[in-house]
Amino acid sequence: MHRIKYLALFISVAIVFFISCNKNEEEDYTYSISKVWWTDSIDANLDKYATSKRLNINVRIQENVSRKINARIFCKPHDASSFTFYSFMGERDVQGGDIDNHLSIAIGNPNKELSRGLYDFKIEIYEVSADRVEAFVGPEENSLLINQRFEESSNDKNYSIQVLWKDKRDRNANGYWQYARLNINVDVDAAMQKSVKAKLYYKSSSESNYKLYYEFPVFQIYGQEVQDTISYMIGSQSIELLSGTYDFRIELYESSSNIMVALADETTPELNDVKFEAEKDDEYYYTISNISWSDRIDLDADTYTQFRRLNFKVDVDKNNERTIFAKIYYRHPDSTDYSKYDSTANFKITGNSATNVKFVNIGLSAIQLDSAKYDFLISIYEPTDSDVEAFQISSGSTVDTLLAKQRFELPSRDIKK
Repeated sequence: MHRIKYLALFISVAIVFFISCNKNEEEDYTYSISKVWWTDSIDANLDKYATSKRLNINVRIQENVSRKINARIFCKPHDASSFTFYSFMGERDVQGGDIDNHLSIAIGNPNKELSRGLYDFKIEIYEVSADRVEAFVGPEENSLLINQRFEESSNDKNYSIQVLWKDKRDRNANGYWQYARLNINVDVDAAMQKSVKAKLYYKSSSESNYKLYYEFPVFQIYGQEVQDTISYMIGSQSIELLSGTYDFRIELYESSSNIMVALADETTPELNDVKFEAEKDDEYYYTISNISWSDRIDLDADTYTQFRRLNFKVDVDKNNERTIFAKIYYRHPDSTDYSKYDSTANFKITGNSATNVKFVNIGLSAIQLDSAKYDFLISIYEPTDSDVEAFQISSGSTVDTLLAKQRFELPSRDIKK
C-alpha cells in the first residue's frame, strides 16, 4: 500500500515538472510590427503604376531574447473580400529588447507580378516551425497597405541591368579583392534609344543603409541589340574598402527624371557579399639580393667578357608561394635610357627560401654586346589576368655596384692571343 502511495506521489511530481518545463518552452513573447514603408518603386513609363516596389517592416520583441521568425505576406485586389498568400519574407534571426529588426521583400518583378490594379496587403509574423500569429498588420492598422498601384512589366517600359566583375586584383589569393572593375550593361525595350543616368551605392553586408559610391554621367543606350556597358573601378584605385564583405546597389534613371526605372541590389548574387580589402592588407613585398656573375668567358683575358650569367635571388615577406617573372634591362654608357635585354618565364618563390634563385644569360647566343661598360637593371613582376604587368621592385646600378659598369664585348673581338 505504501509503495502505491509513493508511486502516485512520484508520478504527480513528474507531471508537475513536465508541465513546468513545457510551459517554459512555450513561453509567450511580445511581438509588434513597429513600422511599415515602401521603397524602390520601379515605374518606367511614369503612369504611377509600379512593376515592382519593396515592402519593408520593422519587427520588435519586447523581451530581451533572440528568436528566429518568418513573415508571411498576403495581398488582394482592393475591391476583393479576402486575402490570398503572396510570399514569405524569409527566415530571420531577430533580437529583443525593443530594437528594430528590418525585413523586406520585393512585391512584383522579379517575384510574382501583379496585373494592373489597386492592391491591399497584410503581414503576419510567425516564429519558425510554429503556426501561431505573433503579430500582424493590415489595411485597418496602416494606411500604407491600402490601394497600392501595380502593373505587369509587359505594360511598362522594360529596362534591365546585368553586372559582371572584371580586372580583379587579389595578390594574396585570400578571396578578398584589393580592387575590381564593375561592368554594368543596361538594356531597354527593342528599337528604343534612351538617355539615362546611374548611381552606384555600397554598404557593409552587416549594415542596412547604402552610401553613394559613384554617380555616372548621362549616357546613351540603344535597345537590346547593343552592349550598352559602363564600368567603374571599385576599391583601392577609387574609394578604398577595408577588409570585409560588401553589398552594392545600382539605380537607373532616365536623364530627365528622378523616378527610378531599374534597380539591381544585393538580391542580385553578383552584388551580394562581395569581398574587398585595403591595399595594405593585400600587399607582398619583394627583395632582390645575392646578385652575382658567373660562368664568365673572356678568352683574351682583357676583363671584357663575351658571356656571363647574371644570378639573383628574389624573396617575399610572407611565407607564401608566389608566381613572378623578371625582366633584365641594360644601358650603354652613351645612353641615358635602359633597353630591355631579356625576360624570364614565370617562376615560383616561397618566403626567403634558398631555392628562390634565378639566372639570365648575358652575351654570346643571346643579344651580343659591343665593347663597353654597361649598367644593368633587374625588375620583378607578377603576372595578372589583364594585359597590365604588375611591377613589384627593381634593382639597378644605383643600388648594387655589381650591376654597374659591367664590361662586355662581342665574341668576334674576344680572341685568345
